[in-house]
Amino acid sequence: MSRASARTPSVVFDAAVGETSPRLVLKPGLQAIKKGEGRGQIVAEDNRRLLGSAAIDDDCRRAYPKDHRWDYVIGYERANKAISYFVEVHSAETSEVSTVGKKLRWLRDFLLQAPQKNLAALDREYHWVASGRINIPKHVPQYRILNTTLKKAGLHGPVEHLVLT
Repeated sequence: MSRASARTPSVVFDAAVGETSPRLVLKPGLQAIKKGEGRGQIVAEDNRRLLGSAAIDDDCRRAYPKDHRWDYVIGYERANKAISYFVEVHSAETSEVSTVGKKLRWLRDFLLQAPQKNLAALDREYHWVASGRINIPKHVPQYRILNTTLKKAGLHGPVEHLVLT
């Protein structure tokens, strides 16, 4: 087997997740997604392209007990490349926009750390999946923050359902 063929998207994603510190535990498919925390709201267009998922919040809790940690990373194969979907399942209320912003800053800082270099090197997307209804009216300042600052930082959402493509 040639070296190039050994670097399939699955191998690349598995290695990138396995090198993190603290170590993220990669689970098959969407198994890291907890019931009541996105399970059923996050689906793959093609389950055969799923590369696995990890619960960042759970796996980093001991190392960052007081921080606003991001929820999940999900690997998906797109155009023969590993894509990292970083997904936060969180209440989509006006009062929670700042919390999701803190979580996104934490995640981006986490990815800047040396052990995460291979995970950070993958193409990635940041998504906010609403844990309930979406209630961020257009007339409140938080709506503007969501659609300017957080959008510029790469955040998509909030959405009720996320389809990995």
